[in-house]
Amino acid sequence: MRKEIIKGYFYTILATLAFSNVYVFSKAALNEVSLPLFLFLMVSVGFGINLVILWIKGGFKKLSDVPRKMWWIFPTLGCIEIFTVSTFYASVNAISEPAVTGFLGNLFPLFTTMLGIMFLKERFTPIETLGVFIVFAGALLTSYSGNLDWKDFFIPGVGLVVMNCLGAATATVIVRAKVNNLTPEILSFNRTFWLLIFFSVWVIITSTPITISTGALTNTVIAAILDPVLAILLVYKAYQYIEASRGTIIQSTKGLMIIPVAFFYFGTLPLPHQIAGGVIAMIGVVIIGLGQHALDRRKQYREGETETI
Repeated sequence: MRKEIIKGYFYTILATLAFSNVYVFSKAALNEVSLPLFLFLMVSVGFGINLVILWIKGGFKKLSDVPRKMWWIFPTLGCIEIFTVSTFYASVNAISEPAVTGFLGNLFPLFTTMLGIMFLKERFTPIETLGVFIVFAGALLTSYSGNLDWKDFFIPGVGLVVMNCLGAATATVIVRAKVNNLTPEILSFNRTFWLLIFFSVWVIITSTPITISTGALTNTVIAAILDPVLAILLVYKAYQYIEASRGTIIQSTKGLMIIPVAFFYFGTLPLPHQIAGGVIAMIGVVIIGLGQHALDRRKQYREGETETI
């Protein structure tokens, strides 16, 4: 049991490192190329890799075994992924400091918890309530522009992060409620399949020229390997060994992990109040995770008592 938990933490740490570097390499690429071209190239690489992985794992046979009544889940998740990926990389493009985007990403567990209560009838502990308020306070401080005027209170791109986190939380709740027989390889392939269709159409409609420097292409390929493939598969792998609540705690540190890499690449650091807000939000996520973990433990204990009786 202990070995499985260690494996789970190991995969979660790798996933968090992968996600952290996505912010930096995608920002480096977006400094040179347009958003539509970057997304098209990144998803093309990700789709190709996911296609090979699905074929090697025998995923097409498993895909054909999915009941027709469940097919609606593929385009539904695809549409949500189009929304979340578009808003995520638009926010990376809009916010100058990658670590700030990472810190604000801690709104994701907040929205996931709230949607789980609303639609999955999950319980909400007082500890989690405290964590929600702390995350919100940290995000508010991180997104503060330094201007008290309401129109200019938030830095540009904050709204995109909020929409991204809400969309990602919605996808998580749908998967948790409706999907229990689809492998990580199928879910990851479905994600890149719909993304490739959408971003291909976007590039064609906007007549985006397919020109890119060697450096930008390298950064795009690295981001493609990290985001649509490695990070997603590692997260799914981690959750085979540990509860999502434990994984969320580790993933909340991605903002801190981004800082040294971003400083090495761009020579910039977040403002002091942004770092403080990020740390506060991270503490809030830890509290939410601990509350969820305690609730899971109590549930397991009660189920054990029932079986004994």
